[in-house]
Amino acid sequence: MTNVTLLFSLLLIIAGCAASPASVVNRAQPPSIRIKTHQVEVGETLYSIAWRYDLKVDRLAQANSLDRSYLITPGQTLTLILGNPKSRMNGLNQHRVLKGDTLFSIASDYGIEVQSLARANNLDSPFLLYPGQIITLDTNKLKIAKGNTSQVSNSRIPEIPNRAKKTVYSKNLQWKWPIKGQVIEGFSPDKLQKGIKVKTSAGSTVHAAAPGNVVYAGSGLRGYGKLIIIKHSDMLLSAYANNHKLLVEVGQAVKHKDGISKLGVDGMMYFEIRKDGDPVNPLKYIK
Repeated sequence: MTNVTLLFSLLLIIAGCAASPASVVNRAQPPSIRIKTHQVEVGETLYSIAWRYDLKVDRLAQANSLDRSYLITPGQTLTLILGNPKSRMNGLNQHRVLKGDTLFSIASDYGIEVQSLARANNLDSPFLLYPGQIITLDTNKLKIAKGNTSQVSNSRIPEIPNRAKKTVYSKNLQWKWPIKGQVIEGFSPDKLQKGIKVKTSAGSTVHAAAPGNVVYAGSGLRGYGKLIIIKHSDMLLSAYANNHKLLVEVGQAVKHKDGISKLGVDGMMYFEIRKDGDPVNPLKYIK
């Protein structure tokens, strides 16, 4: 009789718990950890690093105070926090001129008087600048030059310093299929598909989709296999991944239909196009 009473009491307790379930506390997922720095490994270029982190290469260069050569060395630590490219928060004393910059816009962005900035950089009116030019923001230099205003107006316009020969890119790019095959995976950034996958025959030759210059050729990007990145303009890059053999090297100029790589036995090529560092749908460019 005692056992029956005990069992009945347990059933009442269980029923009570079922009628008043414990509340569930909703907890937001912790924010993802943002990678802030990257240590350069052997074989990497600034283009491959920018590609890995979905960054625009010239912004990455500016954040790390690199000149137009974009030279980096193994073991070097790069910041990946770009912020406002014209912000003084990074503590740099230089500004690398970007397309569309003027001395007036630079002075405004950094809160510096135009004439002081011109004197510090030996610039005369009309203060002509060119993309890639390094403008000093050194306040000590500004103070030294401050009382020297009479020499500015009488000085000649200085020669543009020696710089690397600027690559001339085609203004009317015509894109062609790098290989003939079937698109088996389309462009879908929401699904982390930043390019397209094309299936073709084993050992097929991959061609440049448009004229340009090779800025990366190697296997340093995890998940891309042997990869080639071609720069087509100041805004457009293309990438060819999952290669078996590379036929070009960094710095080489390529034209339409130039063979750049060979595929493996699976005949699978992954292809991306990026504009200003952002993935775009290749099918909107290729004809």
